[in-house]
Amino acid sequence: MKIIVPKAENQDRLAWSALFWSARIGPAGFLRLLVRFGTARAIIAADRDALAAPSLKLSEEQIDSIVTDAAARLDTIEGEIASLEADGVRVICSFESEYPAGFRDAANPPPVICVRGKLARADSPALAIVGTREPTREGLRVAREVAIACAQRAITVVSGLARGIDGAAHRGALAGGGRTVAILGSGIRRVHPRRHIRLAGEIAHGGALISALAPEAHPTGARLMARNRLISALADGVLAVESTDTGGTLQTVSDARKQKRLVFACDWQTPKPQAEGTRGLIAEGAEPILGADAIDVIEAMLRSHTSEPDQHSLI
Repeated sequence: MKIIVPKAENQDRLAWSALFWSARIGPAGFLRLLVRFGTARAIIAADRDALAAPSLKLSEEQIDSIVTDAAARLDTIEGEIASLEADGVRVICSFESEYPAGFRDAANPPPVICVRGKLARADSPALAIVGTREPTREGLRVAREVAIACAQRAITVVSGLARGIDGAAHRGALAGGGRTVAILGSGIRRVHPRRHIRLAGEIAHGGALISALAPEAHPTGARLMARNRLISALADGVLAVESTDTGGTLQTVSDARKQKRLVFACDWQTPKPQAEGTRGLIAEGAEPILGADAIDVIEAMLRSHTSEPDQHSLI
């Protein structure tokens, strides 16, 4: 199906933000409502009977949150967004031109995102560097060195700000003088993990922090897993540095394949639990990478790759 983006002149970013941040509905539920009612203001103004239509698949709790929480937040949302902007955070809706095009390739693109820092059209090619939160010293070294090499070649590094491989990738990109983007699994005002608050500030100066959640949202396991699809969507390829045979890294790669992104995996020559996942990825067709020396291969493939994303209907 062809992607149809809502026309900006028919939408209200204040109502979108109030609804998405308050109504306890995910992107899929938001879009079902938008199809039915046309605008976020019409959704917030709808009565309970209309919202209870079986096709909308809303629970009583969700209906309550729309008619009470979202309606109440609509009265204060302009001030809330002004406060975010005063703190250097932009609120961007999916119908606006600043919205990252790559996110449209993800399953259920977030209707509203918060961005601290700057998004740039030059953020392509981009490589997502991901891996375990319990890496080996060698894994940390490779993540950092690949990220430095990317920075030196104007390849943006994308990751998830987690401890371990993610943090090493972000730091490497900054050390190399390049751009890096972190996708959060929490609200933009709730940086997680707390140990990376300083790193988050450095990323905002040398790239961007992006959250697809309400500004004060706490991290949960589900939210951290959900952001993986956005990490891969924002990049042209994903490099799995180290991974056990379960966990978020493999989910990110799965999302990347659905989005027709390139997949790379480090081909570790010594047995270790952190290599079980990457060995499996290589067996499934991931491009094997021996270390930072493979940057020529990575760069050539990224620059020649043309994504052919699945097409999702937004409304």
